[in-house]
Amino acid sequence: MQSPRVREILIVNAVVHTMNSRSATCDSLLMRDGKIAAVGDERSVRAHATDDAEVVNGAGRAVVPGFIDAHNHMSIAAFEPVAVDCSTPPLSTVDEVLETIEEHCRTLPNGQWVRGFGFNAARVSEMRGPNRYELDEVAPENPFLLMESNCHAGHANSAALTAVGITECAPEPWGGQIERDRNGVPTGSLFEAAVNSALAASWDEFFLANPDQAVDLIEAKAREYLAVGITAIGDACVTTSAAQLYRTVNDEGRLPITVHQLHGGDQFFSQQDLRRTDIIERIQGNESHLLRGGAMKIFVDRAYPDGAARHQLHDGCTTHVGTPFYSPAEVRDLAVTAAAKGIDLAIHGMGNCAVDSVIGAYEEVRRKVGDDPTLRLEHAFIAEKAQAPRLASAGIELVANPGLAHEDGLFFNEWRGQGQEHLKVLPIRSMIDAGVRVSFASDHPCGTYSPAEIMWASVARQHYTGALIDPDEAVTPLEALQAYTINPAHASGRAHEEGSLEVGKRANVLIVDRDPLSCTSEELRHLQVDLTFVDGRLVHDRLRPRAQ
Repeated sequence: MQSPRVREILIVNAVVHTMNSRSATCDSLLMRDGKIAAVGDERSVRAHATDDAEVVNGAGRAVVPGFIDAHNHMSIAAFEPVAVDCSTPPLSTVDEVLETIEEHCRTLPNGQWVRGFGFNAARVSEMRGPNRYELDEVAPENPFLLMESNCHAGHANSAALTAVGITECAPEPWGGQIERDRNGVPTGSLFEAAVNSALAASWDEFFLANPDQAVDLIEAKAREYLAVGITAIGDACVTTSAAQLYRTVNDEGRLPITVHQLHGGDQFFSQQDLRRTDIIERIQGNESHLLRGGAMKIFVDRAYPDGAARHQLHDGCTTHVGTPFYSPAEVRDLAVTAAAKGIDLAIHGMGNCAVDSVIGAYEEVRRKVGDDPTLRLEHAFIAEKAQAPRLASAGIELVANPGLAHEDGLFFNEWRGQGQEHLKVLPIRSMIDAGVRVSFASDHPCGTYSPAEIMWASVARQHYTGALIDPDEAVTPLEALQAYTINPAHASGRAHEEGSLEVGKRANVLIVDRDPLSCTSEELRHLQVDLTFVDGRLVHDRLRPRAQ
């Protein structure tokens, strides 16, 4: 562990990938007072170091900038340790899931909210989620919500439905759907914004009752990220309560990574309302060195009930499929209003129709507001190669999730549909070739948060079954590394301070056990982070896991 007295750290005998504009490589790097003080050959870098600099022998290992996961849901994922692990796999049937829930709930106090995570209805033999009555049997005394792994749906028992007022008399919420039986009685399955109230109730109850533990969980999750080299994240939907928690964690000095808050409404899928001064103040509120704001998240299309908003071609005619949250005009008006207030934007668009809405909104922002706002498109799971030049022309940052191709690539392929050659699953190669700056992100807990796994997925384009997912859209290892370092620094508005190893930038530095640019793709998948530095301070040592 770094001594508090050491102000300089000199790394020598390494393969330093600077990720600067020339993607230059050298062998030495000097950190001083939290910044990069020198980069280059060992002789010149040593000339900048003091005699008492701590020397780290890279032993031929690679040195890269800290990874930036620009689209992550830490404020949800951090609470998995106090929830029920219903992951499928290893669980493979609804009965196995129910048994797991029953075991967890057996000793809990009556009335305490419980949440399950990791469930994917497409990966159990019944191909469905449990209904309210099945959940009543295994959690009879507790409001219970089982979240789908993609966070776009949940399955609630009767106590949970009653607690949040979801009855046969409840109207359909904006942006959501309550599944009902033929008599109009809710089955317990809640889609999109219909899950908001139950998700918020389960989250808020724990946070309010256990504020110290909530802080512990956020810090612990952040340290998990540091162990795989993530030195910064963008939390891709920060609610009012989550913003309060992040402020508390930061004020207590317990935030070990940079968190860029992409602010949502009061609840996860809430309709954005820029007439509310409290929302504007939250987005534009006081920042700190590690807790950042200034950006707003907007959801455009939904996963349920009919998939991403997309345009398919049939017999020469265009057919719209999918249910959006907003019309193109509403997306445009929200984007222009936000940008005019100095707010950066991250807009979720999964299908090509949604991508068109986002591009149109951002083109209007550029016409009316100018080039200053950072404009991001999140996901583009099913998009068109022909959309790439428009993204590039408008200076739109694409934040993509190639790791989900490994998990859900065949599911996305079903969304695309048969004979839809104009559509591609995660067309990252096409975007880069058209001049779009592409960042990679995990969307965790929807998928793995391992940058090594996600970079491998972007190169291999392989589904977990072994099927290849549009392999012509694969990227090179260099492009993958750029997409986890300098590119997301741009997408997060911080390229002037991190994302590359250049003099004057923050010393967010990794020493990894293999060279990501020369190892095989399979070796890339198993890359390990040996040392992680944040602002020049050692915060993770793989051989000494307790380094702080």
